[in-house]
Amino acid sequence: MDQERPDYNRIEASRKRREEARRRLVTGLVVAGAGIAIGLVVLLFIFLSAAGGGRKVPDVVGMSYEDARGKIEASGFSVEIDQEQDTSEVENLGKARVGVQNPKAGTQAEQGELVTVSLKGLGYVSKAGDPESSPAPGPGEGGTESAGGSAPAPVTESVPADATQPATPPQTPATGSGRSVCIDPGHSTGSPASEIDPATGLDVADNGGASGELQANWELAVKVRQRLERAGYSVTMTKSTADSYASLRTRADTGNNCSVMVRLHYDPSLHAILYPGDGQYKQHGNSIVYVDPAVANASAGLAQAMFPFLQGVGVSRKMNDAGGTSNNTGAAYVGSVLSRVPVVLIENDPSMVSGNPSGQDRVADAIVQGLNSYFQGH
Repeated sequence: MDQERPDYNRIEASRKRREEARRRLVTGLVVAGAGIAIGLVVLLFIFLSAAGGGRKVPDVVGMSYEDARGKIEASGFSVEIDQEQDTSEVENLGKARVGVQNPKAGTQAEQGELVTVSLKGLGYVSKAGDPESSPAPGPGEGGTESAGGSAPAPVTESVPADATQPATPPQTPATGSGRSVCIDPGHSTGSPASEIDPATGLDVADNGGASGELQANWELAVKVRQRLERAGYSVTMTKSTADSYASLRTRADTGNNCSVMVRLHYDPSLHAILYPGDGQYKQHGNSIVYVDPAVANASAGLAQAMFPFLQGVGVSRKMNDAGGTSNNTGAAYVGSVLSRVPVVLIENDPSMVSGNPSGQDRVADAIVQGLNSYFQGH
């Protein structure tokens, strides 16, 4: 037995060396596999980031400019205030709240891309360099308005299936010199349930509109205003900010100081440019106000000039006004019976203007082209 012991020890030592070698091999394979897996995950993340357009723009609406700027820059983007806004009279700009951001929150963007913010309470600078005067805060027209009364049935013009679109003119020709346009971004926050206009007896309270409509109307209005001013028009907005309140009376009075008035709304089913018809009216209780025949005729001409350009951006019909606020009856809009200048209301396709910057650009271009066409003959 004593002679066999050395052989046994050598065999046992050899077995242990083989087991240790196997353990090292398995450990090495596990480590290598983990490294490969981590590398694949990193490559997949890089690929998905590139495919998705980069980083996501953070949500800063409602934040102070100071906090919004910090959040945007921490996310890898640069930031600026809308160059059209007047910041000269603001003592503490950092405390002003963000009302609109572009691009919107969640948008995929490249690192370093510019995020533009519009601040609440700031006016806009006109083409001549003077801040636009804001309309007096009024005690604006509800968008989803139901038809009522015994007014004539609306006249509707549908788009033929084989209709051809007009040739697109230059985007900003200098046709606006001496012309003034009122842009009315529909709806208001903080609207009272009822507000009776002492001059007419009509209920002129506005409402908040459909979900997301107020903000979409404001964003579109700002883009239309910028394009019109570049084309030489004088532009007035019925509100100074998206959240400003303006009654339907205030909106109409603001528009009556301009050459024409364009009212911006959207509707899930009605995609049309509407204009007041002769004989249409708005009634509240014993008070009734008819559309001015001259306004009806001029508004029909404005709608006719703009319609061909709007056809390409989702507006499929041209028709008489089709409704009123819930507290009034009659097929005319309150803004139409109170208007003394040509007026149209555009019910856009929500998919074009809600959360769709490129769609807003297309609609804004079409509106400007339509106004150019109108003013070339007026």
